[in-house]
Amino acid sequence: MKIEISERENMLPIIKSDRLILRDISLSDITQDYIDWLNDYDTVKFLEIRLINQTRERVEAYIRQKVLDTSNCKHFGIYDNNGSRLVGTITIPEINYDLFHSTAGISFVIGNKDVQGMGYATEALKSLTYYMFNYTNIEKLWGGYYDGHTATEKIFKKCGFIYEARLKKQLINYKGERVDRIFVGLLRDEYLEYTHS
Repeated sequence: MKIEISERENMLPIIKSDRLILRDISLSDITQDYIDWLNDYDTVKFLEIRLINQTRERVEAYIRQKVLDTSNCKHFGIYDNNGSRLVGTITIPEINYDLFHSTAGISFVIGNKDVQGMGYATEALKSLTYYMFNYTNIEKLWGGYYDGHTATEKIFKKCGFIYEARLKKQLINYKGERVDRIFVGLLRDEYLEYTHS
């Protein structure tokens, strides 16, 4: 997969892969479709966002506060159709971004149902991983997910992330059941070995 990076001053980079463009989300990208999939049960049932109804005002406030200030939070929109359609997001939240220890947590969602299951999440994760390990000083990326979220588990594995830990009964899932939280990680040297093997 070919990945191109266009760095921009005081903005997120533009990351282009075979089918996708990762870039910052602007207020004009907040369509009703975007808001609808943020509230879609099947799309967000494994995400914390399911706990709060998303309105245009709430989404716009988040974009203004977190996205337009790229100093810590890196909230990329995932776009297809030459960058014209927002189909998902991939995020390194500021709470999971540790410059001192050079680690960052990462999360993602493909919200547009027309493209779910087409490998977009894998392509986006590979693209952002490439950027973080080649253009920043990050030494480790990690992710967490609900036990039972097999789609996310498969995506992380396809991108070289390795199982690291299980926190027993840490989360309450969409069924109201206590489930484990699974953590995976990928070190820079593991990434380089994985991509060159």
